[in-house]
Amino acid sequence: MPPVRWNPYALPWAIVGFALVVLAGVIYQRQRASRVAVLFCAMIVLVGVWFGGFAGMFLSADADLAAVWARIALAGVAFLPAAIYDFTATALRLPRSRTLIVRALWIISAAFAALSLFTSAIVLRVDPHPWGWYAVAGRLTPLFLVIFFGALLAHLVEGIVEYRQTRDATRRRRVAKLMVSFAVVYAGAIDFIPMFGANLPPVGYIPVLAFIAIAWGSIRRHRFQPITAARASREILDTMADALFVLDTSAKIRVTNGAVTTLLGFPEAELHGRSIDTLEPVSDGDATISRTLAELSKRGAIRDQERIFRHRDGGTVDVSVSISPVREDNVDRGAVLIARDIRERKRADAELRSAMKRLEQSNRELEDFAYVASHDLQEPLRKIQAFGDLLEQKHGAALPPQGVDYIARMRAAAKRMQVLINDLLMFSRVTTKAQPFVRVSLETVAREVAKDLEVRVHDAGGRIDIGPLPAIDADPLQMRQLLQNLAGNALKFHRPDVTPVVTIEGSLDDGACHLRVSDNGIGFDEKYAERIFTMFERLHGRGKYEGTGIGLAICRRIAERHGGTITARSTPGEGATFLVTLPARHAEGENTNGSRQTDRHPAGR
Repeated sequence: MPPVRWNPYALPWAIVGFALVVLAGVIYQRQRASRVAVLFCAMIVLVGVWFGGFAGMFLSADADLAAVWARIALAGVAFLPAAIYDFTATALRLPRSRTLIVRALWIISAAFAALSLFTSAIVLRVDPHPWGWYAVAGRLTPLFLVIFFGALLAHLVEGIVEYRQTRDATRRRRVAKLMVSFAVVYAGAIDFIPMFGANLPPVGYIPVLAFIAIAWGSIRRHRFQPITAARASREILDTMADALFVLDTSAKIRVTNGAVTTLLGFPEAELHGRSIDTLEPVSDGDATISRTLAELSKRGAIRDQERIFRHRDGGTVDVSVSISPVREDNVDRGAVLIARDIRERKRADAELRSAMKRLEQSNRELEDFAYVASHDLQEPLRKIQAFGDLLEQKHGAALPPQGVDYIARMRAAAKRMQVLINDLLMFSRVTTKAQPFVRVSLETVAREVAKDLEVRVHDAGGRIDIGPLPAIDADPLQMRQLLQNLAGNALKFHRPDVTPVVTIEGSLDDGACHLRVSDNGIGFDEKYAERIFTMFERLHGRGKYEGTGIGLAICRRIAERHGGTITARSTPGEGATFLVTLPARHAEGENTNGSRQTDRHPAGR
């Protein structure tokens, strides 16, 4: 008689058992780094052995062969308690004290599996049933079932305790789903009943399939197992924006991250095992990275060292390199090198240097103009004024009224030009004739300014009030010029029917001097508060108020040269307040904005 006979009842067991083994292989291939996934695969394989053994038992043509398959099936079942408890302890991250329980269960399971395979203590024999052969319980089967269900109960208790103790709602849901999935599989224990003589067909594959679906879905969704160190390291490396190389003591590349490919164009696999020196287009005598590594133990970590690396396309890449040694037991094991792309920074630096050169050229041209203005332009103006005076003195009486008017206009125009040139010269000298900062009493400067403006104050019938003023680090001549321009403007733009009062006061606050120059003059619309500091900007016609529109531009330049700011507040008809904020102290010898200390004259003059 052939050893196998067709039994349709074996088909679902065979199909499910085969599918479970295939599923275990797929899961292991994809997530073998996770211990939870590995233990889950082990459970699936053991269930597959159980199902495969039952399928073989149902297909057997004689009792002896059926008994062999039954013993194989029960051997697989014997390992399930250990696998389930180990899975639970790992997935729930139970204390290490459970390790002894897990080991004991694996040993006991192995013992029962051996008894099942090689003795009749678990499977006494097989008897025929309407659905085929089925195992009959041996003398140790009750003990085996006690341990089997005891382990299942213990794991269930662990889950309940964890569920009650945890306060994390998400973790509580994870534990609950895991426990539900195991509760479902317990229904598969119904297949032990026919072993004791009951005529009940085994259908344990149905709840087992439900268990597999629920448990695996829970694992995939909630990820019980923490990220492994290897996986975490890889993910951390790949999220870095800077290129990273791990080098051994021979300067060979052992580990890289994805940013290396982005920076240099080389695939990671192409670089592994190569010397880091091959990435540098160095010439003889240059300090290679391998030489630097040899000195690393003496120098310690290297920070932000500029180097040039080769790109795969043949070009070069400017990088900033930082290297840290890797030591174990006080022995150098290699180094970690981080390379940051600095091409954009280098381009920005080059553009800044170019802009600085253009600025220096502009400053030189301004100095040249200042020289011309103070010499070449001044001389023709003086002659115009002198000849105008002579013409009026010697021939004024002979000139008709129109001629006298022409001379007056000529002299007035020359005077305005003289004032304009002087103001432009003053504006340029804010930087070209600047002096080093010293300790300056602003109160003393303010009183000197008030004395200089005595005639204008008297003519306007007003006064200058000087409040408390601090001492700061500044250029004394420029502070005098600043206050004189502001106070002079306040006197100039007074209301005819109101006694002009100019107030100069200041205070120190958080390392800064806050200087205020206010008046009760005509004021202005605050929409022009920024515009008034522009060169040649005037809010009123020249016929009503004299001036060149440069005074406030000079004030702003002085404030900026001192690292400060100047702003204005005003209401038409109610006066104006100018607010100057300056640092109270500067570093010793500091001369802000690169001001020059020596005169410069254009060549050939």
